[in-house]
Amino acid sequence: MTTISILVFWLAVRRFNGRKIIFQMSLMGMALSLLLLTVSFAEFMAPGKVGNLYIFLFINCGLWILMGNKLKLLHFSIAGGLGALVTLYFLLI
Repeated sequence: MTTISILVFWLAVRRFNGRKIIFQMSLMGMALSLLLLTVSFAEFMAPGKVGNLYIFLFINCGLWILMGNKLKLLHFSIAGGLGALVTLYFLLI
């Protein structure tokens, strides 16, 4: 189901590329669905292994930062940076 939602959001991103608000909402939906998919995948592949989850979270945060820089969307860069900091905080505790 999550994979289907990622595809639907991806199609919406491609379709509404010129409309700023709808484009950004579709992009956020796709990014959050991808985050949900990768967290579920990490838990499925290695149940109880928190290290794998942290790796997937850092990859997602990196993708958000790259997407924010490429598309000049400051909120994606900020969310990726804050997500990486929070993940690092919980990794070090």
